[in-house]
Amino acid sequence: MPIIIVGTRGRTVKDGTVDATTTICNHCGELVSMQSVRHKRYLTLFFVPLIPLEKGKAAMQCPNCKTLFYRREDS
Repeated sequence: MPIIIVGTRGRTVKDGTVDATTTICNHCGELVSMQSVRHKRYLTLFFVPLIPLEKGKAAMQCPNCKTLFYRREDS
C-alpha cells in the first residue's frame, strides 16, 4: 500500500515592491535594513510546494532575526 504525504507549508519570498527601510527591529533591537517580502501558503506533495493556496500576505522581514512584520492591508 503506497503512502502519500500531502499538506500545506508557508513560504516567504522576496517581494521588491517596497524599497528596503533602515530601522530598528522591534524583536531583536538591531539597526537593520528591512526587506519587503510576501508570505504564501502552498499545497505540498511529499514536502514539495505545488499549488499556491493564497495570494500572500505583504510583510517586512528583519534579515537578522527573520521576524515578519505584516503590513496593514488597504481597505
